[in-house]
Amino acid sequence: MPTPLDEATQSILAKLLEENGLTEETRVFREAERGSLVSTGTSGRYQLAANAHPSESVIDLYGGPGYVVQAEEVGPGLAFAETPARNWQETMEMRTLRASEAARQSGSAEHVEVEVTVGDILRQGGLVYPVESVEVERVWYFTLPNGSVEVREVG
Repeated sequence: MPTPLDEATQSILAKLLEENGLTEETRVFREAERGSLVSTGTSGRYQLAANAHPSESVIDLYGGPGYVVQAEEVGPGLAFAETPARNWQETMEMRTLRASEAARQSGSAEHVEVEVTVGDILRQGGLVYPVESVEVERVWYFTLPNGSVEVREVG
């Protein structure tokens, strides 16, 4: 059972969601290595573990006036984009993915696009942080207090 958010944190979260048009039904997307997905026993549904050492830079709206910090400082989690576009994350990992685009297109996909709703994360007590280090897409970093989140394969 998630730890309830204090009133100040809940207020900041509600304002962030409202100002950015995010609701519990908003779907967000990311690529995942097939090997990192743990089957739930339901076709197309998997558990995806939080990254304990994420590389994203995020805006910490909960800890003060909105300083940019490394996501690792706010806790384990994952970044998701608002649209299912490949290669949105400007990290070494994603540059490597771009290099293997031909392999994905040929059907030997070792990476898969997955989605989750904002509500799936909020229900476990996760928080939403704007990602500062990505300029191509609107991307959000979500802390995952349960250590993982159930995702669905896109398509």
